[in-house]
Formats: sequence, structure tokens, C-alpha cells
Amino acid sequence: MPKKLPENWINGTQKTLDVYLELGFKPDRVGLKVYKNKASKTGNLYCRWLPPKEEDIREHKKKRLSYYSTTHTKDPYEAGRFAVSWLKDLIQQIEQEKQTQKYNSKTSLHHYWQPFWERQNKDISGKRGSNKILKDLRLKWEGEGYGISHQKWSKKSVEDINFKDLEDYWSLIGDRGKDKGRDMAETKRQQKTLLNKLFDEARRTDFPQLPDFKYPKITTKSKESPECFTQTEWKRLQEFVIEKSKGACTKNLSPEQYQKLDWTKRYRKNQRNWVDFYDAMMIQWFFYIRAEDIPRMRLEWFRTEGEGKDAQAILYMGEVKGHRAKDDSYSYRKSSLQFVRKFLKRRGNKGWAFFDFYNRPANNPGDSQVLETCNHLLQYAVEELGIKKRENMIWTNLRHTAFYLTVRENPDLRDPIELSTFAVNGFTDVEMFQNTYLKKIDQEESARKSRQKLARRRNVLFPTSSPEAEELIKKLKP
Repeated sequence: MPKKLPENWINGTQKTLDVYLELGFKPDRVGLKVYKNKASKTGNLYCRWLPPKEEDIREHKKKRLSYYSTTHTKDPYEAGRFAVSWLKDLIQQIEQEKQTQKYNSKTSLHHYWQPFWERQNKDISGKRGSNKILKDLRLKWEGEGYGISHQKWSKKSVEDINFKDLEDYWSLIGDRGKDKGRDMAETKRQQKTLLNKLFDEARRTDFPQLPDFKYPKITTKSKESPECFTQTEWKRLQEFVIEKSKGACTKNLSPEQYQKLDWTKRYRKNQRNWVDFYDAMMIQWFFYIRAEDIPRMRLEWFRTEGEGKDAQAILYMGEVKGHRAKDDSYSYRKSSLQFVRKFLKRRGNKGWAFFDFYNRPANNPGDSQVLETCNHLLQYAVEELGIKKRENMIWTNLRHTAFYLTVRENPDLRDPIELSTFAVNGFTDVEMFQNTYLKKIDQEESARKSRQKLARRRNVLFPTSSPEAEELIKKLKP
């Protein structure tokens, strides 16, 4: 209820009234005043409010000034009511401005992305696969919908980003894979890696005490065993490609004969392309190279050495992944020697090994159409052969097949020392090899032995030639 006006206000010696203490109104904040403004030509009262220093969002160099407004009235009580309503609106405006400032911070991830991106360009450009690496990095930042730059919290100061922000982000990424039954765990791990690098950028320049961020747990479904071709399927695939090449891929062709094979750039399923596909497929079979290496393979990396029984085919990987040492790779299959000799005879000893008519971008041959064409022809062959798998077979599945069938045919490779040598020779590591291939082989072998054991027991209990078995069969017949 409004209070009686102070005598000093009435006699004109008091120029300011506290809206709560002296007028009896209850504003949303303390310190709201109504006052006489000497500069007012109308004589209308004004109201003002100064927020606490720690809550003031305005930039100020020296003395802080109050927010103020005319009340459009000379009556102190009407002015008080107006001031209460004005302050309520003002606080809402301030809160909105806080949000605007919060999500437009000068120390947001956007601020740290630019120097980080420039440094990555400087460090990576010109290196193996640099175009792809930089393209993938930019997608993590700018990718439509899921890129970090599109998230509202990416504009907050890094010190204001919280667990809830990251939890919401994980949910957004997870939703993108629901329709395809994917857990998106790998995408989350990749985005986490980039976030950590940007947080490190902030620590390096502005926030040395910025704590490590706690992320929501990344859960993943059980990893399926690698999809491989069986020995029979692999032989059928070889026969199919030989047929499509009209037998050319198994002949001792000269470079001139190879160039005269049927070919057109308008239709990929032509004779010479099937020869190149066969060559790539067999190099994969003998040397276990990564799918990403197919476009960058060069003829000068292959050679044959030795004579008689000591003769062998060798691949020297001129470019390797990561910090692995460049070294020779030796085929574990004897038939590799005859193949490599035919391969080099028809192709020469210099230039791109497969599909040399495709342009390779400078420093990034992986961005050419080579691997895409290999996958296209592979999937066509699989479909024509009626081979059914869980999902589309791609070039990486040929690498799985080469590893898997080699170890199945040569159990000695399970020896730890032999396995270590074999893994390094095949451009992989022992742990990955054990988890990816040996477990699959162990499971299949265990099931095979179980089937054989159960079959023997059934034959002992019910020998097919015994009268008991014949009588039981008669009873079971409808």
C-alpha cells in the first residue's frame, strides 16, 4: 500500500524518492528511485536504477551511470507505479542482452578456430593426403547440421560451455544415425578430438587454467566381424573379372597390346578397365595394401629380385600412413612372382599403377576417381555373381579377405613372432590383426569342431545302418 510522502519531498528540499522505502511499492530489485529532473521542461518525474557492479553487463571505463526513464507524470505515486513496470521490462531486456552477449563471446570456439585452422593448413598442406585431411577437418567444423560451428553454444565463451551443452550435442549427432541403425560413436569421438584441440588453443592464449572438459560417455554397439569373401567366392570373383576382360588380364601383353584393348571413358565396364581392376585386385591380394593406397600406387614401387627358387616379387611403399617407416613388403604367396612379371610387362615401370587416365590432384591422388571406380566394378561383380553379404562390399573388404584367407591357409602365422612380422609386412599392427581376424577365425573353428563332435556322437547313438535307426526313422515319418 502506498506510504505517506515524506515532508521534505513535499516542501521541495528532497529531490529523490525510494520506490520501496518511501512510496511503498515492491519492485523486482532494490534501489529503484523516482526523482526530479532539473532538465525536464515538463516537470515530469524520472525514475532510475543502478544494477550491482557484478551484474552490470555494460562496458564502463570510470563512473557507472544508472539506467533511467521519464515516468510521463508529475504525480509521485503514478511515477512509482510506472517505475516498477519500467524496471520489470528493463530487467527482461538486460537478460536478453546477456544471452546475446553470452552467445556472441569474443572468447568463443569461433575465436579459436581461425588460428587453429590457419596453423593446420600451414603444417599439413603438401603432405600425403593433405587435401582429404583438411576437407574432413573443415567438415567437422562446418558440416551441415552437425558441425561444431552451427551449435549455439559454440558462440559462448569457452569457460561457459558446460556438460549439458555437450550432452545435447551428443544427442544431436546420435539422432543423425538412428534411421540407419548407426550409433555414431566414431563421429562423436572425432568431434571430441577437434573440441579438445580448440580448448587447448584457448588454454594456450587466454585461459591457461581452463579445466579439462567432461564429456558424456560415448557408447558403441558391439563391433561386427569384418565381412570377407570365402575361398570359393574369391575364386568366382577372379573368374568373373577374367571373363569380363576377355582373358586379357592373364595374358603376357606388351604395353602396345595393353593400350589397344577396348576402352572408352564414357563407359567404365570396358575391357581395359577390367584388366586394371584385376591388377588392383591381385596387388591387394598379394600385398594387403589399404584401400586409400590404391589411387597412389606407382609402377616404380614394384620389382622382382632373385633367381630360381629365390626369386620373389617386392613392393616398396613410396608413401606410408602416419609415421610408419617406408620399407619393402614381401608377398607370402608364390604366385605373386608370375603375376607381377605380367603386370609390369604390360604396364611398364613408371607411372600410376591403375587407371592412369584419371587425373590425380596434386599431393592428394586419393581424391581422384580411382577408388570410386574400383568400388563400382567390385559391387557390380558381386551383384552379378549373386554373392549375398550383410552390406555392400567395398575395397576394404578385399583387404580383409586377403588377410583372413592367408591366415586360414597358413596356421603357422598364428605364432606370435610370425604374426608380428606378417602384420608389419601387411601395413598393420598385431593388436588390430588379432582383434579383427584371429577372433573371427577362432569362432569359426570352434563352431566347426563342435559340429563335427556332435555329428560323431549322433552317429554313435544312432548309426544309420542299425535296425534301431531305421525303426526310429519310420516312427518319425508322417
